[in-house]
Amino acid sequence: MRFKYLIITAVLVLCLALAASCAPRQQDRQAHVRPSIVDANTEATDKLLGACNVFIDYHEPIIVTSLVDIDNMRKSSTLGRMSSEMIANRLAQHGYQVREVKMGDNIFVSDSQGEFILSRDLQQIGKKHEVQGFIVGTYAVSDMRQRYFDPQVSVSLRFVDTDNNLGCTHNYVINNTDLKLWQ
Repeated sequence: MRFKYLIITAVLVLCLALAASCAPRQQDRQAHVRPSIVDANTEATDKLLGACNVFIDYHEPIIVTSLVDIDNMRKSSTLGRMSSEMIANRLAQHGYQVREVKMGDNIFVSDSQGEFILSRDLQQIGKKHEVQGFIVGTYAVSDMRQRYFDPQVSVSLRFVDTDNNLGCTHNYVINNTDLKLWQ
Protein backbone atom coordinates (compact mmCIF):
# COMPACT_ATOMS: atom_id res chain seq x y z
CA MET A 1 0.00 0.00 0.00
CA ARG A 2 2.83 2.35 0.88
CA PHE A 3 4.48 1.57 -2.43
CA LYS A 4 1.28 2.59 -4.27
CA TYR A 5 1.22 6.01 -2.50
CA LEU A 6 4.90 6.45 -3.21
CA ILE A 7 4.34 5.78 -6.93
CA ILE A 8 1.33 8.14 -7.07
CA THR A 9 3.31 10.86 -5.26
CA ALA A 10 6.26 10.41 -7.64
CA VAL A 11 3.97 10.60 -10.69
CA LEU A 12 2.29 13.76 -9.34
CA VAL A 13 5.67 15.39 -8.64
CA LEU A 14 6.84 14.47 -12.14
CA CYS A 15 3.65 15.89 -13.69
CA LEU A 16 4.04 19.15 -11.74
CA ALA A 17 7.68 19.42 -12.78
CA LEU A 18 6.74 18.89 -16.44
CA ALA A 19 3.92 21.44 -16.22
CA ALA A 20 6.24 23.98 -14.60
CA SER A 21 8.87 23.49 -17.30
CA CYS A 22 6.26 24.10 -20.01
CA ALA A 23 4.92 27.33 -18.48
CA PRO A 24 6.36 30.48 -20.05
CA ARG A 25 9.04 32.20 -18.02
CA GLN A 26 8.38 35.72 -16.78
CA GLN A 27 10.67 37.26 -19.43
CA ASP A 28 8.86 35.28 -22.18
CA ARG A 29 5.49 36.59 -21.00
CA GLN A 30 6.84 40.15 -20.99
CA ALA A 31 8.19 39.79 -24.53
CA HIS A 32 4.65 39.31 -25.82
CA VAL A 33 3.22 42.36 -24.06
CA ARG A 34 2.95 45.25 -26.51
CA PRO A 35 3.20 48.82 -25.27
CA SER A 36 0.18 51.03 -25.77
CA ILE A 37 0.35 53.97 -28.17
CA VAL A 38 0.56 56.26 -25.13
CA ASP A 39 3.54 54.31 -23.77
CA ALA A 40 5.22 54.25 -27.20
CA ASN A 41 4.87 58.02 -27.69
CA THR A 42 5.88 58.80 -24.11
CA GLU A 43 9.00 56.66 -24.39
CA ALA A 44 9.77 58.11 -27.83
CA THR A 45 9.56 61.67 -26.50
CA ASP A 46 11.89 60.79 -23.63
CA LYS A 47 14.34 59.19 -26.06
CA LEU A 48 14.10 62.17 -28.43
CA LEU A 49 15.05 64.52 -25.61
CA GLY A 50 17.85 62.19 -24.58
CA ALA A 51 19.26 62.16 -28.12
CA CYS A 52 19.60 65.94 -28.48
CA ASN A 53 22.89 67.38 -29.58
CA VAL A 54 21.56 70.91 -29.05
CA PHE A 55 20.23 72.69 -26.00
CA ILE A 56 16.46 73.05 -25.92
CA ASP A 57 15.62 75.91 -23.58
CA TYR A 58 12.79 75.24 -21.10
CA HIS A 59 11.90 78.94 -21.20
CA GLU A 60 11.48 79.17 -24.97
CA PRO A 61 8.30 77.71 -26.51
CA ILE A 62 8.16 74.78 -28.92
CA ILE A 63 5.45 73.98 -31.46
CA VAL A 64 4.45 70.34 -31.94
CA THR A 65 2.91 69.61 -35.34
CA SER A 66 0.79 66.63 -36.35
CA LEU A 67 2.65 63.54 -37.46
CA VAL A 68 2.17 63.22 -41.21
CA ASP A 69 2.03 60.34 -43.65
CA ILE A 70 5.46 59.94 -45.29
CA ASP A 71 3.76 59.32 -48.64
CA ASN A 72 1.61 62.45 -48.42
CA MET A 73 3.05 65.25 -46.29
CA ARG A 74 -0.27 67.11 -46.33
CA LYS A 75 -2.11 64.19 -44.75
CA SER A 76 -2.32 63.02 -41.18
CA SER A 77 -4.67 60.64 -39.43
CA THR A 78 -6.56 60.19 -36.19
CA LEU A 79 -3.58 58.55 -34.48
CA GLY A 80 -1.09 60.89 -36.18
CA ARG A 81 -2.88 63.85 -34.61
CA MET A 82 -3.37 62.07 -31.30
CA SER A 83 0.30 61.07 -31.18
CA SER A 84 1.34 64.70 -31.52
CA GLU A 85 -0.96 65.58 -28.61
CA MET A 86 0.68 62.86 -26.49
CA ILE A 87 4.15 64.09 -27.46
CA ALA A 88 3.19 67.69 -26.56
CA ASN A 89 1.81 66.49 -23.22
CA ARG A 90 5.03 64.64 -22.42
CA LEU A 91 7.14 67.68 -23.29
CA ALA A 92 5.00 69.77 -20.94
CA GLN A 93 5.43 67.13 -18.22
CA HIS A 94 9.20 67.59 -18.60
CA GLY A 95 8.74 71.33 -18.08
CA TYR A 96 9.04 72.56 -21.66
CA GLN A 97 6.80 75.36 -22.88
CA VAL A 98 4.64 73.96 -25.66
CA ARG A 99 2.88 76.56 -27.75
CA GLU A 100 -0.69 75.59 -28.62
CA VAL A 101 -1.20 76.61 -32.24
CA LYS A 102 -4.57 76.14 -33.80
CA MET A 103 -4.51 79.00 -36.29
CA GLY A 104 -1.74 80.83 -38.09
CA ASP A 105 -0.62 82.22 -41.41
CA ASN A 106 2.27 79.85 -42.04
CA ILE A 107 0.89 76.93 -40.12
CA PHE A 108 -2.09 75.32 -41.74
CA VAL A 109 -4.67 73.89 -39.36
CA SER A 110 -7.33 71.51 -40.57
CA ASP A 111 -10.01 69.99 -38.35
CA SER A 112 -9.59 66.66 -40.09
CA GLN A 113 -5.81 66.70 -40.57
CA GLY A 114 -4.16 68.72 -37.78
CA GLU A 115 -1.36 71.30 -37.76
CA PHE A 116 1.11 71.44 -40.64
CA ILE A 117 4.00 73.71 -41.39
CA LEU A 118 3.41 74.76 -44.99
CA SER A 119 6.23 77.22 -45.37
CA ARG A 120 9.84 76.16 -45.73
CA ASP A 121 10.87 79.41 -44.02
CA LEU A 122 11.04 78.19 -40.44
CA GLN A 123 12.83 81.37 -39.32
CA GLN A 124 9.81 83.43 -40.30
CA ILE A 125 7.39 81.05 -38.59
CA GLY A 126 9.61 80.82 -35.52
CA LYS A 127 9.88 84.59 -35.29
CA LYS A 128 6.14 85.11 -35.78
CA HIS A 129 5.19 82.57 -33.12
CA GLU A 130 8.26 83.33 -30.94
CA VAL A 131 9.43 79.72 -30.71
CA GLN A 132 12.85 78.08 -30.66
CA GLY A 133 11.82 75.16 -32.81
CA PHE A 134 9.35 72.51 -33.83
CA ILE A 135 8.70 68.87 -33.08
CA VAL A 136 7.79 67.29 -36.40
CA GLY A 137 7.35 63.71 -37.49
CA THR A 138 6.42 61.33 -40.23
CA TYR A 139 4.93 57.86 -40.13
CA ALA A 140 4.65 54.90 -42.50
CA VAL A 141 1.96 52.26 -42.15
CA SER A 142 2.98 48.63 -42.66
CA ASP A 143 1.54 46.82 -45.63
CA MET A 144 -1.69 45.22 -44.41
CA ARG A 145 -1.37 42.48 -47.03
CA GLN A 146 1.68 41.02 -45.32
CA ARG A 147 -0.02 38.64 -42.91
CA TYR A 148 3.20 37.49 -41.27
CA PHE A 149 3.81 40.91 -39.66
CA ASP A 150 1.96 42.40 -36.74
CA PRO A 151 0.23 45.64 -37.72
CA GLN A 152 2.83 48.32 -37.16
CA VAL A 153 3.60 51.94 -37.87
CA SER A 154 7.14 53.29 -38.19
CA VAL A 155 7.57 56.83 -36.86
CA SER A 156 10.41 59.31 -37.32
CA LEU A 157 10.34 62.10 -34.76
CA ARG A 158 12.55 65.21 -34.92
CA PHE A 159 13.25 68.53 -33.24
CA VAL A 160 13.97 71.14 -35.92
CA ASP A 161 15.19 74.59 -34.94
CA THR A 162 14.14 77.78 -36.72
CA ASP A 163 17.22 77.58 -38.96
CA ASN A 164 15.91 74.24 -40.28
CA ASN A 165 18.62 72.23 -38.46
CA LEU A 166 17.89 68.88 -36.89
CA GLY A 167 18.72 69.01 -33.21
CA CYS A 168 17.34 65.65 -32.08
CA THR A 169 15.94 62.62 -33.84
CA HIS A 170 14.36 59.38 -32.76
CA ASN A 171 12.80 56.55 -34.76
CA TYR A 172 10.39 54.06 -33.27
CA VAL A 173 7.76 51.49 -34.17
CA ILE A 174 4.26 51.26 -32.79
CA ASN A 175 3.24 47.59 -32.90
CA ASN A 176 -0.10 45.90 -32.83
CA THR A 177 -2.06 49.03 -33.70
CA ASP A 178 -5.27 49.62 -35.64
CA LEU A 179 -3.90 50.57 -39.05
CA LYS A 180 -7.23 52.07 -40.15
CA LEU A 181 -6.77 54.84 -37.60
CA TRP A 182 -3.45 55.74 -39.25
CA GLN A 183 -4.96 56.22 -42.70
